[in-house]
Amino acid sequence: RITSMPTSWSSGPDQTVDIGTLPGLKYDVAEIRVKAGEKVRLNFNNNDDMLHNLLIVKPGKADAIGQLAMELGLQGQEKGYVPASADVLYHTGLLQPESIEIIYFEAPSTPGKYEYVCTYPGHSQLMRGVLIVE
Repeated sequence: RITSMPTSWSSGPDQTVDIGTLPGLKYDVAEIRVKAGEKVRLNFNNNDDMLHNLLIVKPGKADAIGQLAMELGLQGQEKGYVPASADVLYHTGLLQPESIEIIYFEAPSTPGKYEYVCTYPGHSQLMRGVLIVE
């Protein structure tokens, strides 16, 4: 994951997105719209009282990635519950309560509905959103 702005982004990101958490295993932003190839700065604020992460995955892959994260078992914590899969496009680390992480990425070049999901055990069925690439 890229946590420092790339030096090639001399003019900065095209868009900055702020996402936090809500009680009941929810992100506070259910939908994000970006243009294909756009440079994005994503600020993830885990303002909850439990661990969370945020993975942006290929369309239709959130269930499979959630399952792969569960299958990490005892290795899950050290891997931040981020499975090694080509279906994971971008991700934050596993954030402690009341912490923030910033990641940088270029939106996919193919338009579509890319899901974002928390893969901490028991969260992936509820804690989701959609990154719409136009």
